[in-house]
Amino acid sequence: MAIMFVALITSFYSFLVGPDGQGPGIYVDPQGVLIQITSISGAPSLILAGTLFGFQKKYETVHVALILIAAGIILITGMFVAMMILPKINATYIIAGMDLILYIFIIGGIGVFCFGCYLLNKSKRPRQNLEDEIH
Repeated sequence: MAIMFVALITSFYSFLVGPDGQGPGIYVDPQGVLIQITSISGAPSLILAGTLFGFQKKYETVHVALILIAAGIILITGMFVAMMILPKINATYIIAGMDLILYIFIIGGIGVFCFGCYLLNKSKRPRQNLEDEIH
């Protein structure tokens, strides 16, 4: 989901730049498309990462930690790429919140990355077997 969100947001921003840097040349509702992209792939990617983290608090696995770390890195990197495209967009297509969404998902990507690092660290610790202890 993180890869899909990054691909959608960077391609949408590139579309708004247009082939000659003057915009797409057709009518576009940037606010509607931005809301749609965020609700279809952005928010679900963070929700799935949180759900995955929640399920793995009891059963630690390295694979889940690596997936969360990769998703966090993808979100952070993709949002920085979109930030580089944003100044090239014609002012007529800039709407309120275009830059805010990037910052929100950078913070979300950092959170997902931290959750992954926490799980990775937790999975490397030796487990205690409380059943074998004698009181």
